[in-house]
Amino acid sequence: MILRHSRSVIQNFVSAHHLGSLHSLVEGVWNHISYDDPLSLNLVLITPGHVHWDLVNEDNISVYDKEKESFVGEMRPLEAASYFHIPVHQQLDTHKCVFHIHTQPITTVATRTDFVFEPRLTQHSCCFMDSCGYFNEYNSNPAELNIQRLVEAFENKNVLFLKNHGALVSGHCIEEAFMSTYMLNIACSLHLSVVGTQNSWDLIPTEKARSMKKYFYDGLYMKHYDGFMNHLLSL
Repeated sequence: MILRHSRSVIQNFVSAHHLGSLHSLVEGVWNHISYDDPLSLNLVLITPGHVHWDLVNEDNISVYDKEKESFVGEMRPLEAASYFHIPVHQQLDTHKCVFHIHTQPITTVATRTDFVFEPRLTQHSCCFMDSCGYFNEYNSNPAELNIQRLVEAFENKNVLFLKNHGALVSGHCIEEAFMSTYMLNIACSLHLSVVGTQNSWDLIPTEKARSMKKYFYDGLYMKHYDGFMNHLLSL
């Protein structure tokens, strides 16, 4: 079903699910990840539907062929995963890996209307300076959602908060997307604990925040990811 030379890519894709579960980024069977296979440019790997992230493996992942516009094999993602992820991978070349996540902190930030996410609040949130967007439409029926507007809102962003529905987080590779998702979850949690109080707070200077973001994406995220993987393999 999948080319042999993609095996290491598939293993990394599976490991990202296990890492997410280990670090409280999974929510039952409703979150999903998609990834452009860098060794098979037409293939997109997607979390299988109704499968807990701990149970994702090399044999049950979903595979979408962009050229044929159809799935390969028997496994399918959740309908929402297919609806959100495939248009992003078809239209945005920079979004190689996409997490759709709705942990409690991220979903709460996406739901609140009395503030917007402030990337200068902590060193975690600095990762998202100038790269957060909002998609302020919600419809429980995907067919009635304007997916083209969603794709346009996600362009040039690596985080798109979805109205009442968590967020999409992208990366140029699976390692970057995972660490961005991890950092966003912490940043939203801290954001709520600070902004939800009546106290005043300080913000990191804008240029300093941008410098911290550059440092993170220039390679620090990969060192973090390697450390996470070493921990996973030691269990």
